[in-house]
Amino acid sequence: MTGRLPSAFHARPFAHRGLHDRADGRAENGLAAFEAAVAAGYAVELDVQASADGEAMAFHDYDLARLTGRDGRVDALSAEALRAVPLIGGGTIPDLATALARIDGRAPVLVEIKDQTGDFGPTDGALERRVCDVVRAAGGAETCAVMSFNPHSIRAVRDHAPELRRGLVSYDFEHPHDAHVAADWRRDLATLSMFDACGADFASYGLANLDAPALDPLRARGVPIFTWTVRSAAQAQAARVACDQITFEGFLP
Repeated sequence: MTGRLPSAFHARPFAHRGLHDRADGRAENGLAAFEAAVAAGYAVELDVQASADGEAMAFHDYDLARLTGRDGRVDALSAEALRAVPLIGGGTIPDLATALARIDGRAPVLVEIKDQTGDFGPTDGALERRVCDVVRAAGGAETCAVMSFNPHSIRAVRDHAPELRRGLVSYDFEHPHDAHVAADWRRDLATLSMFDACGADFASYGLANLDAPALDPLRARGVPIFTWTVRSAAQAQAARVACDQITFEGFLP
C-alpha cells in the first residue's frame, strides 16, 4: 500500500471507460466493456453522471447524443428511463450499482464523478453521497477509489465517507471547453491548490502535462500520480517514467 491507496491500484493499468470497442459490441462505460477489462486482467476506470432522480449512472457525457444517438441531457431522464436507453455499440446505460456488481471486486475501479456545477464550483453533494453509498453497499472500500476534476466533489466524498480513497483529476485547464471558467480558478485547478483541503490520496493528471511543476511537491511526499489518457505503447513507456499508473484506451498495454 502507498499511503492509503491499496497496492492493487499500482498493479494493473486502468482501462479507460472499460475495455470498449463499438465494433465488437462493447460500448464505453457499458457492462460488456467492464467485463472485457476484467477478463483481460486490467483494472477499470468509469464515469458517473446523475439522473434526474439522483441516481449515479455510468456515463461520461452530459448529453446523450454521442453515445446513444438520442437527443437530450442525461440529467433530464430518470434512472429507470436511462437504463432502457441503448448504447451505440451494445447494451444499455448501467447505473453504478449494476456496474460494480458486474465487476464484483475482481479488479480495482476508479469512479470519476463528472462535475455537476458547470464550473467546478461548490456542489450540493447529492451525487457524491449517492456514489459513496453505492460503493459502500458494493463492498468497494478496498477495491474502489472515487475521483473528480472538481475538488469540492472530493471534499464532499471525504465528508460523507472518509474511509473511501479519493483522487483529484487535473491537467493544464487550457482546453477551449474550459474557457468559460474564471482564469484564476482554472489556474488553481491546474495547480491542485485544493489537494490537501479536499483530503485527496492521489492525483490523476493529464498525460501531456506530467511535467507540471505542481506535481513535484506531491511526488516528494510520495503521493501516487496517475495519468490519462494513454493511447499507445510508446506513450505508456514514456509515462511510466513520470507516473505510477496509467489509464489507457485504444491499445493493450
